Amino acid sequence: MAVTKPTKAQRDALVLLADGTAYRSTRAFADNNVYANEGRIAAVTASALVRHGWAKWGTEASLRKPLLLTDAGRAHLPADRDDEK
Repeated sequence: MAVTKPTKAQRDALVLLADGTAYRSTRAFADNNVYANEGRIAAVTASALVRHGWAKWGTEASLRKPLLLTDAGRAHLPADRDDEK
């Protein structure tokens, strides 16, 4: 089985997830997008990240549900990314 690599949009979404602040909208029943400090992740991209195991849904906090980066997703972050904050 071939190893799947993320598309540019998926890699960009992984970078948005790296700081751990991405959440599904409090209006999740009407909007499946994921929102992060630096931008928005389209619903189809978020679904692909979860399907490939690069991200996972965390526990719900109120009505917001965080999208968290997994170790498999972290492996696809750009090499020049500075994760130390």
